[in-house]
Amino acid sequence: MAKKNRNFVAVEEKEKDSKKIGVDSKGRLVEVKATPKEGAKSKRIIAICLWLVGIFFEVIAILRLKDVINWIPSLSEVTFLIIALVLDCSAVIIGSQFWKKANHIDPASEKNAFRFWVQNNLGTIISVIAFLPIIILVLTDKEMDKKNKTIVSIIAVVLMLVAGVASYDFNPISVEQLEKAEKEVLATENFDTNADGEAVVYWATHSKKYHVDKNCPALQNSDDVFMGTVKAAYEKNLTEPCRRCIPELHENEDTKEEE
Repeated sequence: MAKKNRNFVAVEEKEKDSKKIGVDSKGRLVEVKATPKEGAKSKRIIAICLWLVGIFFEVIAILRLKDVINWIPSLSEVTFLIIALVLDCSAVIIGSQFWKKANHIDPASEKNAFRFWVQNNLGTIISVIAFLPIIILVLTDKEMDKKNKTIVSIIAVVLMLVAGVASYDFNPISVEQLEKAEKEVLATENFDTNADGEAVVYWATHSKKYHVDKNCPALQNSDDVFMGTVKAAYEKNLTEPCRRCIPELHENEDTKEEE
């Protein structure tokens, strides 16, 4: 049976250029230019800007509620408030996705538990800030029709919950976790290195784990296999190693099963 040809795609962490590695007609490795990745700093700036946009729409909703502005007279108060809150929710959620990606590129340390918690949950905190004030004002507004008050407040609460859950990082990583993973790879003494002499791991498009061995059976049916540092894998949200590729972890797992 002929061996399946695979393309190896090199992925670099942070702001380094990524390179696609292919094979030409003569069997030589060739590099194909790819789009550079944005770093953690730029992603955090984008996230903060989007969060401010979300809060801006909340302020607009508050001003409309208080009859300070009425930019679109053809829209009823309820319709205007709902549109503003939906835009608020959208901006907060998109901003939080950038923030979570930045945290996987540049994670916080677990040594400072409070900072670690805040950095990984800031998107959810912003979600509360972007909705709670308008919810309180709507519920305490004595001039607003009771039916409209119920509709707007329910929608605002639902949007706040949606934004909060979407902004929450269910798989946060820390500097210590990343360092431990890097040491596990180095301990195998069977890893490949890139041009900079750094240890690399491998993964496929739909992988849930990273692999130390590029010939791991789990990768055999993949047309494209990506390779990069452990940090690059973590940026892709691949935070768990293949146990078969790291014998020590595999042995520990077998021991636990026997116990």
